[in-house]
Amino acid sequence: MIRLLLALAVTVALGLASRLYPTGWFLWDRVLGEVLYAVAAYIAWGMLFIRKSPLFLAAIAFASCLAVELFKLTGIPAENHHVFLVRWFWGMTFSVVNLGYYLTGVILAALADRATRGSKPSEKGTPPALQGA
Repeated sequence: MIRLLLALAVTVALGLASRLYPTGWFLWDRVLGEVLYAVAAYIAWGMLFIRKSPLFLAAIAFASCLAVELFKLTGIPAENHHVFLVRWFWGMTFSVVNLGYYLTGVILAALADRATRGSKPSEKGTPPALQGA
């Protein structure tokens, strides 16, 4: 769980840095923050559902990002742009392009998750029929 908290902190810090310190480079200024928003959603859901598959976590993280993006269509976030958390957490205007960035983020997070998940140390050398027993 500590590794997930650290990963979430680094992800959020990088995402905020891409917004607070623009460089003029499109990938840093625009794309990275959106991709990392989805990665942060993936990690947050992963902390809640620690034993779920990367596919499940990717689906629920993307659904969350989609819900936030669709919520912007109500106009409520734009009306409350003066509230710091609304502006930074939800954003203010809908962008269909962001959905592609979110999909990219959850796919990358799921691939990284799948690549770093190992078998349990106690199951090494245990016949498949006895694993999980």
